[in-house]
Amino acid sequence: MATDLDLEYPPLTMQPMLPTPSLTFTVPSLHDGLPINCRIYHPRSLAALTDAPTWRKHAAIIAHPYAPLGGCYDDPIVDIVAGTLLHLGFLVGTFNFRGAHGSAGRTSWTAKAEQADYMSVVGFVSHYVHFLDPFRGDAQGRFGGMGQHDRGSSADGEVTSPIHIRPPTPTPPEPPSQPTGPILLLGGYSYGAMVTSQLPPLETVLGLFTAPECGTSAAEIRLRAQHLAEMQNTVLASAREAAADHLRPRSPRKHVGLRVGGDEESRRSQEPRRSRSTEFEDAIRHGVAELMARTKKGHRRSHSGRSHTPQDSDGDSERVRAPDHLPPLAGRTTLRPAYLLVSPLQGIVTNLATMSLPPLPSMSGAWARFSARGKHGAAHSDPLESDVHDGAIPAEVEDKLVHNATLAVYGDRDGFVPVRKLRDWASRLEAIPDSKFRAHEVSSANHFWAQGNVASTLRDAVGTFGTSLLDGKLS
Repeated sequence: MATDLDLEYPPLTMQPMLPTPSLTFTVPSLHDGLPINCRIYHPRSLAALTDAPTWRKHAAIIAHPYAPLGGCYDDPIVDIVAGTLLHLGFLVGTFNFRGAHGSAGRTSWTAKAEQADYMSVVGFVSHYVHFLDPFRGDAQGRFGGMGQHDRGSSADGEVTSPIHIRPPTPTPPEPPSQPTGPILLLGGYSYGAMVTSQLPPLETVLGLFTAPECGTSAAEIRLRAQHLAEMQNTVLASAREAAADHLRPRSPRKHVGLRVGGDEESRRSQEPRRSRSTEFEDAIRHGVAELMARTKKGHRRSHSGRSHTPQDSDGDSERVRAPDHLPPLAGRTTLRPAYLLVSPLQGIVTNLATMSLPPLPSMSGAWARFSARGKHGAAHSDPLESDVHDGAIPAEVEDKLVHNATLAVYGDRDGFVPVRKLRDWASRLEAIPDSKFRAHEVSSANHFWAQGNVASTLRDAVGTFGTSLLDGKLS
């Protein structure tokens, strides 16, 4: 199938693959309400291009390595993985776990809080994708059909043919045997992969947002997603319309006073970045408050004049319909989960073996020791290994990696995880009947993917996996 771009990736250089984010914002963690920094990158299908591919609502979230050792959403491996998926046509979300690069709080010892951070982002992205529909009706609307008055004229007054603007291609029906619905690819690198693997199944996570109590983090996340998606619907549709108008013969230019992409950090302003960020957060809070008021008003209107019925007294029904809870979404977008684990951690000391940054000439002595252990294996005499925490995945949570398309990519020289342990884990999951788990071992790659051409191999593996998901071959 066609993707946003072909598979001729640009060469890997020191320049990041990811562009400027389309959105930069925060969401409250389901764990304790701490603000978690997030970024959203829009694919080419949401660009102001009249010949852009159809927006199919596929999305991906990529988590970063261990925060205390420098891991954050600017990590170069996160950039390669997320940039590759964006290149394929996924809407991509990245975020900072608590304590990483500006996110509030501190890294936990058990990763339970980080799981809640990740689940918060899952809730946001899934609802943002649901509400994001900027080009609905384009085929017969703004861009598809120009009437007689839209056509150009020749010098002798003869009406010329209009410029044809290709409307979005309707999604072709899929065979009944294949699952339908957009893909939500959940992934991570190193510590981020460990947290990804320990998440509850997707439907369990999304169940937290079905009818959340007003004022909770779950309700705030859902309303933030709806507000930002509705804002982007206006921005993106207006930008696409302006691009179409520009191509129409003798059509007056329309000046759209809206920013493309919605990234508050890209505005050309002399204000300090912190001031602009605060201003944008205030605007989000205002928009969320308006949505909440609309929700409560709609609830009162829908129940005015309604007679009491036995169903109204049912406890579960009352909880869903009560005005202090958000109502369930009608026709919520059904997402197909998939998983991507890069250098996953298995049964190791998680507070040590979750390294993030590639070795640099200027790295500190401590990081040099960590990097050396990554190349030559962990030294059992290291006194820092006294704090042991087994990173094994619980069996009931691990099932999601078997029942859904999953790719684990790791190097045979990881160092922080013995390759034998990774091979045994991968072989066990692949051997389960009807397993959709696949592993790809990369020769000579260590935990940092920094030597030789292994980074290109990683990118190619992610690209092949992502393309297969989009083609429906791994559903």
